[in-house]
Amino acid sequence: MKKWLYIVIMMLAPTLIWASTDSLSVAERNAQMGFNDTIDRLADDFITASLVIADPGDVMYSILGHAALRMQCPTFNLDYVFSYESEGVNGKIFSFLLNDLKMGMVAVSKDEYLKPFMEQGRGVREYYLHLPPAAEIDLWRILDQKVAEGMNLPYDYIQRGCATACRKLVDSVVGIQYAESTLGDLRTMREQFYDNAPKGWALFECMTLVGGVVDNPHLPALERLIAPCELVKAWQVATIDGQPVLEEPQELLPAQKVNNGDRFTPLYASLIILLLAIGSLFLTKNYIDWSILGIQTLFGCLILWLLIVPLPGTEWNWLIIPFNPLPIIFWKWRDKWAWPFAALMIVWCIGMLCAPHRLVEYAHIIFVLAFTAIVIKPKIQSLCLK
Repeated sequence: MKKWLYIVIMMLAPTLIWASTDSLSVAERNAQMGFNDTIDRLADDFITASLVIADPGDVMYSILGHAALRMQCPTFNLDYVFSYESEGVNGKIFSFLLNDLKMGMVAVSKDEYLKPFMEQGRGVREYYLHLPPAAEIDLWRILDQKVAEGMNLPYDYIQRGCATACRKLVDSVVGIQYAESTLGDLRTMREQFYDNAPKGWALFECMTLVGGVVDNPHLPALERLIAPCELVKAWQVATIDGQPVLEEPQELLPAQKVNNGDRFTPLYASLIILLLAIGSLFLTKNYIDWSILGIQTLFGCLILWLLIVPLPGTEWNWLIIPFNPLPIIFWKWRDKWAWPFAALMIVWCIGMLCAPHRLVEYAHIIFVLAFTAIVIKPKIQSLCLK
């Protein structure tokens, strides 16, 4: 009998403790939290937390837009936006390529945060988060700790990207029930940012440089959630204790300019290069050949460098097969390896088209075909002479 009574008491203990906590007065609760005033810090309106989403920008690091957390405390007239930011790349390109760039959490006023987006004509929206008051207090405390750590974290847009960071921070203070549609999403990181970024040269740069983990479809779905708008979609169908996570958006800054991508895209450029390569088959001059070889070598050296000194998300890149410095090194003897190289490139192009997940841009495939044409040019010309 005593054993069963003990079990019942242990099962009811959390409920009894919670009930006793709820019955405490505001003064008693504040005393437990180290405050000696009469402000109810567990009131629903003491702190408000929201997700702030900015529209995509024109440069590579902003093509997915930006996500940040806004924390407000009207009682003390506090209003800050917390965001992971990196050191400016301008003037530090070698630090970036050497993986020596730093980043950290910063806190700025709402007006200061919106200023650069206003200058760029990018719209900004805010989604209020339905968090329990205790979770909001914990979230603000964690954000303050991150700010205090300073700008000393290695730059990592995979582990500390804006959307990833916001999700991890909120997940750390409250249990979010994600929808099956979110947890069952099979798209890779690469596919998600390809789906959400404006099509153009900035996206092409990303699709050229990134690889490795961004192509892994076997990571948990939440770890692959990298785009700010994908985070919004996930939280719009998620719940906290049966309540929706997000409210309807409110516009903080109207969009003055919408980034729909570039009119002259990499796909058009690669088609022009392919036509030039085909045309060069009927020319004796080699200036087109050397130009295309130069482009291939430039990309090859860059991709090889990223494999030697890997930045986050550049551990492996399928483009290293057609883009590497070997062709220019052995160009003089290409008549000996032209046909095997052409066969390898055809297999590579078919593999990229048939891969279950997107691995490269169509522009990459078309350029590889153009480069293959100039590699086998002497063989084609000799066959025509016969």
